[in-house]
Amino acid sequence: MNFFVCINDALRVIHKNYQLIFIHFLFVFVAFFSLFFIMSVPLGVLFIVFGIDLTEILRGSFFEIVISSISLLKKFLIIAIVFLVTLLVYIVFVSGLWIYIFSGTVGIMYMFLDKNINFKWKNFHRIAKSYFWKVAVSAIYYGVIFIILTIVFTIIREVTITFINSIEKFSHFLSVFLSVFIYLSLFLSGIFVFLIWITYTFFGFFGIFVKKLTVKEAIKESKTLIKKNPKSIGMAALLFAIYILMGGVILFFTSLLAIIPYVGAILVAIYQLLTQFAHVYISLVVFAAFFVYYLRFIYKEQSESDKLRCGD
Repeated sequence: MNFFVCINDALRVIHKNYQLIFIHFLFVFVAFFSLFFIMSVPLGVLFIVFGIDLTEILRGSFFEIVISSISLLKKFLIIAIVFLVTLLVYIVFVSGLWIYIFSGTVGIMYMFLDKNINFKWKNFHRIAKSYFWKVAVSAIYYGVIFIILTIVFTIIREVTITFINSIEKFSHFLSVFLSVFIYLSLFLSGIFVFLIWITYTFFGFFGIFVKKLTVKEAIKESKTLIKKNPKSIGMAALLFAIYILMGGVILFFTSLLAIIPYVGAILVAIYQLLTQFAHVYISLVVFAAFFVYYLRFIYKEQSESDKLRCGD
């Protein structure tokens, strides 16, 4: 029952604040094409420089080739440095823009759910600016945790591959059995850990906006909430399954359009824009549903228990 209530309220949040969909879609558009520009221009310049210098190098003697190669290396090094610096600027820009948009999105959702206030740009900008650094620090913290978990699972996978290869020398059947069993266990464990991480992350962000907590307080509280409400992981699993299922449906229709002769490529290009818009919409609905779940069934229960404690 809680699940359908959350989905219904989430749809109402997104439909009443439809401007959020266009803001996130515009972010995806800017992030993609700015990356394309950063990747294509330096590589194009590098190719042109390499083509011109290669013909000049091969005309000289051995010593001239060595000298020309050193100068060419210097040119490549400068281009590589410029490329890396530009890529770093892009990462900082996109990350900052995402934090700004995410902060404004959560703030607008909370204002609507709490006070039934619809989207206004001045509110979006004010909230995004006010919570920018809190969200940035939290995002770095949760991002580091995700990287550490990824490294741990990667190491376990590499150790597993080495172990299975050593077993294969003695028993092929046993190695196949262990590989299937271990890989399946790692896959399920990875999904479970990811669900815990995403619940832990979202609860931390929600605490910053709803309870006006500091980053440190939000981190501590999110741990407590997960321990007291383990069913929240199940809610995250349901919403994640919906996201994957809808993404699979979109991908299926894209594949069907691609096989149509002549007009297939054109339809796929148009359809890609629509699918990106659909992905943004689905992502916002899923996120809003989890936010509704936090407000209606986690934060509300905690507030009521705190009142009872105070009464005692």
